[in-house]
Amino acid sequence: PCIMTMMVSIRRSNNGSRSTFRVTLYATILAFALTTAIYFLSDDTFSSSISSSQEEEVSPQKAMMTTVDTKKKAAAASSALRTSNASTEEYERDEEGGDLMTITQGSVIYETQQHSSATLDYYHCGPVPNNKSTDSTSLSELVLLHGAAFTKEDWKSSGILDKFCDINNNEDEGNLSTTAWDLPVSANGDELIAAYTSMVEKGVLSGRTVTFVTPSASGKALTSLGDDTAQQQHDKLKSMVNGWISVASGSVLKTSDEALSTYLQASVPVLAIHGDEDTMGKKVTERLVNLTNARGVELKGRHPVYLDSPDEFVMEVLKFMEINGL
Repeated sequence: PCIMTMMVSIRRSNNGSRSTFRVTLYATILAFALTTAIYFLSDDTFSSSISSSQEEEVSPQKAMMTTVDTKKKAAAASSALRTSNASTEEYERDEEGGDLMTITQGSVIYETQQHSSATLDYYHCGPVPNNKSTDSTSLSELVLLHGAAFTKEDWKSSGILDKFCDINNNEDEGNLSTTAWDLPVSANGDELIAAYTSMVEKGVLSGRTVTFVTPSASGKALTSLGDDTAQQQHDKLKSMVNGWISVASGSVLKTSDEALSTYLQASVPVLAIHGDEDTMGKKVTERLVNLTNARGVELKGRHPVYLDSPDEFVMEVLKFMEINGL
């Protein structure tokens, strides 16, 4: 406005003309109005700028609050996940009487015949002996070994382990604890006892006598118990074995009559199973029938007949355990 007033004064002094004065006056008024408008518009813009700046200053606080809230939610989710995992592990151990048909796995350390430590992996299903809800006095325990060309995985992949587990369903109300071991076929009777002891210490087995299934080469673990004196073998059998199910165990053909007869003397029932295509297996069955008063069963199949006739195999095992009160 000051500049415009100076312009008016200059024009009046130079021209002195009234028409020129009017034009200059109008221009001055217009310029004043324009300048005032620009001033107020700039003030609004400045206010908006301050408001925007304030919002930008608050935004980090909001972002921090959002971050903290997100971290709390993440921590809560992580805690819930840990609780879920812990519950799953507790459920699998069956400490609170979980699903008895669930197959779990684990391992124990035992001492080998070379006096070194070895790891024994296993699968398990059914009641856990150390579970407070398990009646160990009525518990039936079955241990599955394997032949030279197989592992514990074959009991699972073939569905046989599932069939034994299914005995514990709500309808049948079974009380069968089944364990499939990865015990090497080179293991002798002493290693069998060491492995059994480790299983008891871990609570996988109750410490009472169990029924052993020995396909093919794994039979050595049972027949080699006869390497001791008659009394020692008798004591070991009575403390650990309540039944022996031999599936074409070749070591039977190499074991002395006296050693095999100990099973009969110790009143340990024996079931001898072989396949109709397995000539050697049939000889094993015949020898066990003669020396241990075993019950001989022939199923359709080859040397690993349990894989060829799984349903019939499971039925024969369960029948044998029921008849002998195992």
